Amino acid sequence: MKKCGFYIEGLGAERAIDKLVNAQIQVLAAQKPQKNVVVIWVDGKDRKKVFAILQTSCYNIKKVRVRGLLRLAQACRRSAGLLAGAAFFFACTLFFQSRVLSIRVEGSGAYLSEEVKTVLRENGTRVFSAFPRDTSKLSASVMALPRVTYCSFSHAGGILTVDVEISDENAVTQSEPLCAPVAGVIERITVVRGTPLVSAGDSVQKDDVLVADYTESEAGRRQVVVIAEAIVSYAVRAQYALGEEAALRQAYLDYGELQNIQVTSTQEGTLVEGTARAGVSLNLQ
Repeated sequence: MKKCGFYIEGLGAERAIDKLVNAQIQVLAAQKPQKNVVVIWVDGKDRKKVFAILQTSCYNIKKVRVRGLLRLAQACRRSAGLLAGAAFFFACTLFFQSRVLSIRVEGSGAYLSEEVKTVLRENGTRVFSAFPRDTSKLSASVMALPRVTYCSFSHAGGILTVDVEISDENAVTQSEPLCAPVAGVIERITVVRGTPLVSAGDSVQKDDVLVADYTESEAGRRQVVVIAEAIVSYAVRAQYALGEEAALRQAYLDYGELQNIQVTSTQEGTLVEGTARAGVSLNLQ
């Protein structure tokens, strides 16, 4: 590997390291010989990128030559304090190079970014933590999310990238709320993503919004793709011009499983009463 050094001078010169890390350029080493001056080393193949990234900043940038390095070493020897500071800064740079500075979720499953980051946090991986050595458990947890069929992890320049792919990308192309299919009572509601507006036991009307397609945070309201499901129970009262057994069979065909069934013979045939359940979901298998 051919190394290339840069002498960077200016107010807050050390922030140049952050710019390079965020641009996924690996900083091999760094020294701070004096205030508002930092010397960094990168792979030679990245030298043009470094100039392109830092040329718009208010820094004085020069390539470091061997002769310049000798002068730098002499200056460091003249000041033990500066040398100690440089060593400390170098150690900090190496430390942050081995840490997670940012987490990115990419791929067709990028809309699951918050869920993936929650999985990482629950397994001890967050900003400033060490990179996970064994990602098999993390992959299994991410793969358990709705529609996820592929997951991989990679890291470079302090950025942990999670590539998430789903089985049917076209199925989640737009944002929409989850609405009640019938009027009744919420029996169960499960929300992976979105804002629930009702709870189990609440009465709802047909087409009422159960889960809104946004989330609220300190940063404000953000539109999201809803991942949720709900079960609504509702009363059934159906008249059939049939005998009791035939009426029951027809009721099961019309409404599915029924509970609290009551069957009454009438002049018109049979009256079937009971409680049915209607399910509705968005983006859940």
